[in-house]
Amino acid sequence: MQDSEANIFQDAHPTPSDPTNPNPTEDESIQNAPAVPESPSIHVARDPAPSPDPSQLNPAPVVPVQQAPEEFVRQKNLEESHNWIANLFFCFYCPLVCRCSPVTDKDIYECHSLDRASRNIGRAEKLWEQPAHDYITKRKAFEEEKERDPNTKTKPPKEPGLFGLTSFKVTKSRISIFYFFQVINYVFLFLQPAMMKQVLKTIDARELNPSTPFPYASGIILILCPFLANFFDALASRFSFHHVMSVRSMLAGLIYRKTLMLNITAQSNIDSGRLLSLISTDCRNVAENLWMFYLMSMFPLQVLVPLGFVLFDFGWCGLISLGVIAIVIPITVAIMLVVGQHIHFFLAHNDERNKIMNETLQGMRIVKFTGLEHIFLHKLGVPRKKQIREIGLFMWYEELSNAIVRNLPVAVNASTLSVFVVTRKIPPSKFASEVMPNVGFLTMMTREANAVPMYLQMLMMTRISLKRIKQFLLLPELQQEEYDQPVEEDIALQIENGNYNWAEPPEIPLTTAEMEILKRERHIAKKNAAKRRAMEKQEEMGIVSDQTQQDPNRPGTTSPTQNDQPIFQDPQENRTLSPVVSVAQSNPVNEHETPCQTPSPFGVSTPTPSPTDSQTTLSNINIKLKKGSLTMVVGGVGSGKSSIGAAIIGDIERVTGNVRMKGSIAYCPQVPWINNNTVRGNIIFGSPFDEQKYLNTVRVCALEPDFKTLSAGDQTAIGEKGVNLSGGQKARIQLARSIYSDRDIYVLDDPLSAVDAHVGRYLMDECICKQLKGKTVMLMTNQLQFLNRADHIVLLNHGKIVAQGSYAELGQDGINFDEYLIKANENTKKKEDEKKVAVATKAVTLEDLAKGADSEAGKQIITEEEMETGSVSFSNYFRFLGTLFPLGLLILFFVLIIICEAFPLLQAMWLGIVPNENMFSGVGYYWKIGVYGLSIVISFLLMVIRAGMVACASVRSSTRIHNELVQNVVKCPTSFFDTTPMGRILNRFTGDLFQTDAMLLSLFMQNVAMIIGVIGQIVIVSIQSPFFLCIGIPALIAYYVIAVLYKRTARNVQRLDSIARSPVISLFSEIISGAGLSTIRAFGLEEVWRQRYYKALDNWTVRTVLFMEGKAWATLYTGFATLVFMAGVVLLGWFTMTPAQLSVSINSAITFAFLGFYLVMELVELEARMTNYERIRFYSTKLPKETTKYEITPSETWPEHGNVQFEGVSFRYRHGLPYVLQDVDFTFRGGEKIGVCGRTGAGKSSLIFALFRLVELDPKLEPKMIDIQTGFPIDTDPNEEPNKGRVLIDGVDISKIELGKLRRSIAIIPQDPTLFTGTVRHNLDLASKCSDDRIWEVLDMIEMREVVSHLPAGLDTPVAEGGSNFSTGQRQLLCFVRAILNNCRIVVLDEATASVDVETDAKIQKTIREQFRDKTVIVIAHRLNTIMDSDKIMVMDKGRVAEFDSPANLKANPDSAFNGLIRSLDH
Repeated sequence: MQDSEANIFQDAHPTPSDPTNPNPTEDESIQNAPAVPESPSIHVARDPAPSPDPSQLNPAPVVPVQQAPEEFVRQKNLEESHNWIANLFFCFYCPLVCRCSPVTDKDIYECHSLDRASRNIGRAEKLWEQPAHDYITKRKAFEEEKERDPNTKTKPPKEPGLFGLTSFKVTKSRISIFYFFQVINYVFLFLQPAMMKQVLKTIDARELNPSTPFPYASGIILILCPFLANFFDALASRFSFHHVMSVRSMLAGLIYRKTLMLNITAQSNIDSGRLLSLISTDCRNVAENLWMFYLMSMFPLQVLVPLGFVLFDFGWCGLISLGVIAIVIPITVAIMLVVGQHIHFFLAHNDERNKIMNETLQGMRIVKFTGLEHIFLHKLGVPRKKQIREIGLFMWYEELSNAIVRNLPVAVNASTLSVFVVTRKIPPSKFASEVMPNVGFLTMMTREANAVPMYLQMLMMTRISLKRIKQFLLLPELQQEEYDQPVEEDIALQIENGNYNWAEPPEIPLTTAEMEILKRERHIAKKNAAKRRAMEKQEEMGIVSDQTQQDPNRPGTTSPTQNDQPIFQDPQENRTLSPVVSVAQSNPVNEHETPCQTPSPFGVSTPTPSPTDSQTTLSNINIKLKKGSLTMVVGGVGSGKSSIGAAIIGDIERVTGNVRMKGSIAYCPQVPWINNNTVRGNIIFGSPFDEQKYLNTVRVCALEPDFKTLSAGDQTAIGEKGVNLSGGQKARIQLARSIYSDRDIYVLDDPLSAVDAHVGRYLMDECICKQLKGKTVMLMTNQLQFLNRADHIVLLNHGKIVAQGSYAELGQDGINFDEYLIKANENTKKKEDEKKVAVATKAVTLEDLAKGADSEAGKQIITEEEMETGSVSFSNYFRFLGTLFPLGLLILFFVLIIICEAFPLLQAMWLGIVPNENMFSGVGYYWKIGVYGLSIVISFLLMVIRAGMVACASVRSSTRIHNELVQNVVKCPTSFFDTTPMGRILNRFTGDLFQTDAMLLSLFMQNVAMIIGVIGQIVIVSIQSPFFLCIGIPALIAYYVIAVLYKRTARNVQRLDSIARSPVISLFSEIISGAGLSTIRAFGLEEVWRQRYYKALDNWTVRTVLFMEGKAWATLYTGFATLVFMAGVVLLGWFTMTPAQLSVSINSAITFAFLGFYLVMELVELEARMTNYERIRFYSTKLPKETTKYEITPSETWPEHGNVQFEGVSFRYRHGLPYVLQDVDFTFRGGEKIGVCGRTGAGKSSLIFALFRLVELDPKLEPKMIDIQTGFPIDTDPNEEPNKGRVLIDGVDISKIELGKLRRSIAIIPQDPTLFTGTVRHNLDLASKCSDDRIWEVLDMIEMREVVSHLPAGLDTPVAEGGSNFSTGQRQLLCFVRAILNNCRIVVLDEATASVDVETDAKIQKTIREQFRDKTVIVIAHRLNTIMDSDKIMVMDKGRVAEFDSPANLKANPDSAFNGLIRSLDH
């Protein structure tokens, strides 16, 4: 067999020396990956960094999610270790089943070597890469020809097929073995009716000749057939399970690999919700439904062979059965096509909901700050309502189809038997032996025909998902280029006449259903756009603009200040330029825009310029970076600073020009990208560990003091996106990552804006100027006080270089930067400054860095995922049933289900009565057959009524479950979101909710049907022979024992499977967020991250395989109970039953064998899926929640004065960690402007947590904490000193008022500017309180009117996900507009102008003075000029108030900490 895949029966361990070893240990997959591979997908040719020693690679691995500790070594895969005979009887599964303790993660063994992601993905890449590359090349040529000649008759190239790759090519031998065993299974199924006929004929003969011997051959075969069919079905299923899981792993790996090569950057307008759906929904759909294709491929065998037996006995009458099937199947197929359409719409709305949920969770802190949770709940409810509608229609049509196919067997039997009996004149005495054996064959035919709609539904879902995945895999990748080395030896990088545009971001494929949704919603958008254009036309005619021009003194009109004076005259354009260009002067093309008109999947197109526009992102760029030089790039918001860095690392497409470069690159994006790892792991970042280099890197990046305050030093675990770090700490950790990597060229995008003046000066001196001396550095910055350190300065405006040269040369050209600098005391000695810089200078060891206030508490911030270990609580079952209907209707609903499921039993019993002349003797023989046929009508009507009730129940249930889940998650405190991976939460809203929506109610009804069916078969046989109860009841007990053993294992393995899915989603979500891909590609670590993802896939695969193999184990061992049952029927029938009775009993036994196995499966499947609901219920009921209690209801105008008072405030972010604020006391009077400063990590931003009650100071109001180790809520430690103190606003204790009222009364501009999908208007006015005139007025004040007015739809322009169609500085300005429009008495600015240039900052400060004249303004800032005109300044140090006084008094004191900050600006 190909690639020896048949050795799944045997011990199949490749030798360690084999270079193709597909079975590395769990850590080897990462440890052996090259640190800086030369990825062919990246179009920047660079010198590779030194190759690391694999043994030292990545010594600080990612903090695991609910996995065994690092030192735990998993046992070898038992399926590989056991011999083939043991594997035939699933002995490898017995240790999981035959045990007293529940299955835990430590009991899970390694992934099978043939299921490894690296192996299957590697094989798939070889088979997919060339056809995909050829198609992309031909497609590009076709599009170019189409452009040249629109009337060309050339046909577009045919897309390569993905179905064949997933179905056969990767694991051919497994599929071959599956077909082999499945054919044997069908042989034994076909033998059952044939042997039954021989046994009944012998009994007929015995009535004439009592000495007729027992038919041993046919009897024994009949007894063994159900067992042997189960045996080979279990073996076939085992191979199919391994295959489909390998396919899922392969597809997920291909998607991840493709993602690493796409143009997805922090600036891309990418729909992460749709990307996540490819992994969470489409890959699962393919894996779960692909095996249906293999079963359907055997449909001819399953129908034609039984039909042959029927035709042999019935002659032409047997064709009637085929005719009935041919009539009914097209009807059900048509219904299922409608079902498929609703599935398409359901998935489309699911993508939209996932996208909104993802961004809401990403921006949960701003949601909490604004107190507008209800706005986001409403926004999330819109796609959910659409989704619920599709669920109801989907369930209605599916149940309608079910009503038809469930009555098909009776219709086939009645029509075929009646014609055969009438035409052949079969007497009642011959009915049992001549007719009843063929009922088994007819049942086989109809059973498979009944499955056709299900097959088609599954295949449609598979086709849709494969099409979406294929279209994604065929997206164009980053352009591959090779840069020549510079001609001049002293040049490291040279760009000549470079023109750059952001390449078109990947557009995730839309299905036909999604396109229909898009078409409908765009029609509405067009109507709104027409109305808007009419209003704009009126405005142009002077209705609005005249008022603006006539009143130059209106609010928002600023007069020139000293900082507005022209500094540089551009002789080419005869206009003046400032050294940093304001937003109002800048072109609407910004540094974070993508240059294509990208359609939003569910709305109008996003505001991105067309690639055909004459204005490119960067134009005519000519730069030479000398080796060892320091080049600084300055410019206004949106001028193109970040785009210069993106051009160097290869994230932006070069349209024209030449680039020459020599050396490896290190990259620091503007928004720090911190992954879920320890602090040390984020710094090492895949490089070999060198202790001395590491210690030196930590020192020059001023991280030593931070490590002393962090709970576990440099071993402190960092949450997703660095949630437990300050902005300055994230920036310096990212800077340390670059320094440690020891590259030739450093691209640093504004790393100094997030740190205070002391640390900024230190980083400039020790890190950039000293540590990187001899390296080529490009620094994008708004910190103009350091410009005189630069060897070369580049001044950008409108994406063009308007000036460049040294500081002195630019000064000679008339550019004066001094106007923007705060001068320090000329006489200040440098040693005094160094004394103030809180950086340790003594020798520090790794042990010192690893020490913290509580090293054990800090080594893990991400909580383990909770996992129940017992059976699913009955309360969860009752709770789910309660979501279906009110109690009265629920009882009626279940009565109807029982009647519908009992009806087929009555029909089967009636068929046994037909030949019995003693029962219902008043009804004739032919009339009995007629009654059997007419019963179809009653059964069908009952099931149609049930279909309507099922549709209503599913709508009600899905609505209530989702609403409970989302409302309770949104009420969780911010600490929950800080310590819970985003993928884990999304898993509840994607995987778990999807299973509950689509499967749970159907599984409930199937279980009821199976239970009634199994009990009914025993009743039917027992009526014929009461002695059979002695066999039937033990058989039921055997089924129950097997079900209990399997259920206990299955539910825990299913929980482990759900938990293992979370890291797969988290790792994928992590790289597509922010600058993840840009950073990974810049450092050349694609292979390391691929191996990390493959490891997560392997962990998920082995758990899913074990869950599915449990079904095969149960199939095999229920076969033994079936063997006893069938033996009892045959033997008792021989001695006690007539042929008619025995025929009914044998058919019941065959049905019992079929239903008994499926009953065990369905019971386990129900409990396994109930674990999905259990996980949802946990999030709906047991998560910690912010308090909803309040004692005081302030007036609508509260707060009227804006007085803020802190009294003895001390708190910690979570239990086990040190206090971040200690005994903080101060009072801000209403209307004061307060500046808050201090070094990074001093506790400045922590003040906001207390002010907004993100952390409760009253222990009685504190929510429960989540235990780090178990993931379950626990009470706080009574021995730990609690949070204390109180905050008063206008004399009111804020802990006593309603939480939403408090947060809506305070406006905030956060450190990380957050925008949401929706229109610009929605982002600026979340509560929809302001008129358009007011919004435009405020935009004008903040210098954003021109930018917004140039957008395609103005205020109605959609904002891309994460605000990626605006630069970081523009996002901060838009958040500033939001704060002004809120019109709150208290305004908090947390580093609100860190990403804008100095001139814009000055204008914003002027606007603050004018617009917030009577408001209390708290400004947390690192730029001292931002707070120099404050009424008072508060200096924070180590969580305490170090100084609090007016700026004049603080400056007058030469020993004040504030003076030290000013002196650090001396240049």
